[in-house]
Amino acid sequence: MLVEPEMLRKFKIFEELNDRELEQIAQTGKVEELGAGAPLTEAGFAANHLYLIVDGKVSLQVKGPQGRPLPADELGPGQILGWSSLVGPYIYTADSETVEHSTLIIFNGSKLRQIFEINNHIGYRILKGMGNVISKRIAAIEGKCAAMVEETGHK
Repeated sequence: MLVEPEMLRKFKIFEELNDRELEQIAQTGKVEELGAGAPLTEAGFAANHLYLIVDGKVSLQVKGPQGRPLPADELGPGQILGWSSLVGPYIYTADSETVEHSTLIIFNGSKLRQIFEINNHIGYRILKGMGNVISKRIAAIEGKCAAMVEETGHK
């Protein structure tokens, strides 16, 4: 299914783009429906896609001690996953999968980066919004890690 530019307005990273710019971005994406348990990202592997969650839930796990997966966050409508596809070295930093039936807008990271190279102002505006996503995600993960350390009594 094609991405309608209006669908992108629901995501804060696109709030500074005009209609023409949204149309350009929309042409590089596709809408997909996935069932529960569909893998999206794998830590340490090439980050090829940016995911926008339209509907449903996605779980995010990071690798803990001895490589054991630790739940980091649960994402829902209006949230973004796969920012590593836009920021070098283009390697995913977490594992993720759908928790329930989900509708996602999926972008090819290299196609988006091509648009950013040609139209630097689009890339700047989107990556500025992405910075907010990244900092909030890191803060959430740090909070969960601190809570886990407190629970277990380890320092």
